Amino acid sequence: MLKVMIIDDEFYFREALKVSIPWEELGFEICGEAKNGKDALEKVARLNPDIMIVDINMPIIDGLEFIQSVKEKGIENKIIILTGHSEFNYAKQAVQLGVNNYILKPVNEEELKNSLFEIKEIIERETSIRFEVEGLKQQVKDSLPLLKDKFLNELLQGSLIPKENETLKKMEYFKININSDYYMVVTIELDCDENTNWDNEEKQLWKYAVSNISSEILGERFIFDICYDIDDRICIIVGLDQAQNKGDFCTSLENRLELVRAAVCKHLDFTITVGVGSEKNELFDIPVSYRESIIALKFKLTLGKNRLILYNQVAESGIKGTIFSGEYRSQLLMNIRTADREEVNKLICRVFAKVRGENIHHQILFVVCIEMVAVCLEAMVEMGLRFEDAITDSRYNIIEEIQSKKSIDEMEAWIKEIFMHTLETIKRNKISKASRLIEEVKKYISLNYQSCELSIDEIARNLFVNYAHLCFIFKRDAGVTINEYLTEFRIRKAKELFDSGNTLILDVACKVGYADASYFGKCFKKYYGLAPSKFIENIRKP
Repeated sequence: MLKVMIIDDEFYFREALKVSIPWEELGFEICGEAKNGKDALEKVARLNPDIMIVDINMPIIDGLEFIQSVKEKGIENKIIILTGHSEFNYAKQAVQLGVNNYILKPVNEEELKNSLFEIKEIIERETSIRFEVEGLKQQVKDSLPLLKDKFLNELLQGSLIPKENETLKKMEYFKININSDYYMVVTIELDCDENTNWDNEEKQLWKYAVSNISSEILGERFIFDICYDIDDRICIIVGLDQAQNKGDFCTSLENRLELVRAAVCKHLDFTITVGVGSEKNELFDIPVSYRESIIALKFKLTLGKNRLILYNQVAESGIKGTIFSGEYRSQLLMNIRTADREEVNKLICRVFAKVRGENIHHQILFVVCIEMVAVCLEAMVEMGLRFEDAITDSRYNIIEEIQSKKSIDEMEAWIKEIFMHTLETIKRNKISKASRLIEEVKKYISLNYQSCELSIDEIARNLFVNYAHLCFIFKRDAGVTINEYLTEFRIRKAKELFDSGNTLILDVACKVGYADASYFGKCFKKYYGLAPSKFIENIRKP
C-alpha cells in the first residue's frame, strides 16, 4: 500500500478526510498527519510518505514554504495541494515547484480519488522503470569483468587509438593502471598437450586457479591488471614507477613469478611456462611487450616446459643455420628405401638430441621438422606413392601441425610417427605390387603354357621386370620357383585332358608345352605317382 500523510491546520478537516475516503480499499494507508509546515517537516523524514496532501494556507510555515523545504532536502514525495479559490496564484506557484496536482476546497471526494489514482500510476511506473534501471546497472556490473577483459585484450593487441581521451576515460572507468612510468607484460601458458584430457570447463577452471595464485603472489608487491588473450593464455600487465630501481624491480618480479610457477607445480596437477616481455615506457607500447612475451613462450619448444623465460635473454640467441645436415638427410632417405625402422628411429633421436644440446632458435626447429618431413615426401614420390597415403587427417597440413606442438618431445614423437607411417605405407605398397606381379606371371603362364618355348626370360621381358627381381619376388611370395609353378600348372592341365578322354600321350604332352614325351612322362609320374599310360588304364577301368 502507498502511504499518505495529511498536512492541514484544521483538525476537523483532517478527521473528515480520514473517514470520507475508503483508503485501504483503494490501496492507500494514512501513515500520519501534521497541523502545519513546521510540524510536517519534523515528521516527514521519519514517516517517509509516498504522497502528501498539503494545505497551502497554514500558520508558522505555510504550504509553499514547506514544499520548498522538502524539495531542497531532496525528499522525493508526490504532493497534492489543497487551496481556496482566492489562493489560485499560490497554487500555480506550487505546481512550478513540482507539485503533482492541486484541488480546491471544499474537497470533492471523486476529484481527490482520481488524483490519488493518477499519482499511484505514476509511482508504479516510476518503480517499474527504477527496477529496470537497477537491473541494467546490475547487468553492467556483472559484465564488467568481461568488458574489462575485452578492453585489456584490445590494449594488448594494439587495436586502441593511442592517447585518445575516450580510451583513457575507459581505462579510468575499468580502474586500469594508467599512471605507471614503465610497463611490462607477463604471459602464462598452461603446459597442456595432446595427452591432456581436459574439457573446456576443466581448462577454464585451471586457468582461473592459476590466475588466482598469480594475483595472490604478485599482489603483495606489484600493481598489475590481468586478462586472458584469444589463445586462452593468462596475460598480466605490470606497472613500474620511476622511483623504483629497474634492476631491483625486474629481479623481484622474476622471483615472484618463480614462486607462482613453483606453487602451481606443487599444488596443481600440471605445470606452467611463463614468458616475460621487456619494459616499455609508453602505455601504448604494451602490445610490443606482449608480443615479446609470446616470443619468449615459444622458446619452451627448445628450452622445455615448466620454466620462466625472459625475452631479453632468448632474443640474444638469434637464428643460426640449420642442424639437419645433408648427411643426415641422405642416411634417412637410404634407410627408408631399405625399410630399416631401427636405423630411421636412431637417426631421428640423434637429430633431436642435437637440437636439445645446441638450444637452437624455435623457428629453426620448425625448419628442421619441415626438412625431415620432406625426406618422407621424397621417398614416397620415388615409389610413385601419394603423400596423403602416409599423412592423413589434420596432419596433412604440415605447417599448422608442426606449429601446434608445445614441446620438442611432442615434435619428436610426431616426426617419428610420420616416418613410421611412411615405412608402413611403402611396405604395404611393395606387398601390393608384388601381389600384382605374381598374378601377372600366373596369368601369362595360363595364356602361354602350351608353348614349349615359354621361359622365365620371356615372362620377364613381356612384363617389363628384371629377371632376377622377378625370380626373387615370386619365390618369396608364392613359395615356389616360377619353373616349379609352370611345371605343376602344365601337369594339371595334362591330367584334365586325360580325364576328358584324350588317351594320346604324345598329343597331350604337346598341348601342355612338352616336345619330349619321355620327359613329360617323368614329370607326370612325379606329381601323380603313375606314368601317363598307367594313369589312362586306371581311368578306363570300370
